[in-house]
Amino acid sequence: MPVRAPVWEGGSRPERPPTVAVVEACTLLNGVAPEHRDRLVSETYLAYAERGEVIWFAGADCRFAAVVGVGFVKMTRTTPQSTSVTVELMGPGQSLGIIAAVEGRVYPLTAIAVTNCWYLKVPSELLRQVYEGSAILRDQVLRSMSPRLRRAHDMMARMSSTKVEQRIAAVLLLLMDSYGVKGSCGVTLSVPLTRQDLAEMAGTTVETTIRVMSRWTKRKLLSAERQRVTILDPVGLLGTETP
Repeated sequence: MPVRAPVWEGGSRPERPPTVAVVEACTLLNGVAPEHRDRLVSETYLAYAERGEVIWFAGADCRFAAVVGVGFVKMTRTTPQSTSVTVELMGPGQSLGIIAAVEGRVYPLTAIAVTNCWYLKVPSELLRQVYEGSAILRDQVLRSMSPRLRRAHDMMARMSSTKVEQRIAAVLLLLMDSYGVKGSCGVTLSVPLTRQDLAEMAGTTVETTIRVMSRWTKRKLLSAERQRVTILDPVGLLGTETP
């Protein structure tokens, strides 16, 4: 039985997950041979980032890749107008900086913790060695590139909107794609989220997030109880993104 990471309780300081649980939860790394997995467990270490903390800056030398263990990290780029735009939103089990690490490049995007989070730091040299020795990892990375680029393009387009409803909807739909559990009444996000977490991801205030979600609840687009969100009408929620 795989080791499970502790459940994240929203905005509080999350419990430190076991390194092996983070490796096993990562779709890119969990299929490698046992000897490679053992190295990833023994030669990596977990780091903690507070909400808003920069994990790395775009253009810096890639010294390590990361796997999110608990919480969320946003990947941002700066436009020619000096505006920061969210390109990707990475959560538990998702990796960042992999290509930069194996190819010896600089980080193309800035990584910022949008919630309190734990993440696994995988030294670039270690990752290159595992990558070169694992056909499974090379195949996984190659297969992930096209869908990830497509999602990043869509995310950047949506998050560039000046309309806050579009940005909140974009975040919820992205989380639904990655962490949604389909039930009889809708799709429930398997990760607990506070309104502050959603506000940080969407680049707005907590008060605005509460107002928007209250309107959507009345329209039966979603339901929210404590830190659990269930999307009742994904098509209707998608419609809120149209200008």
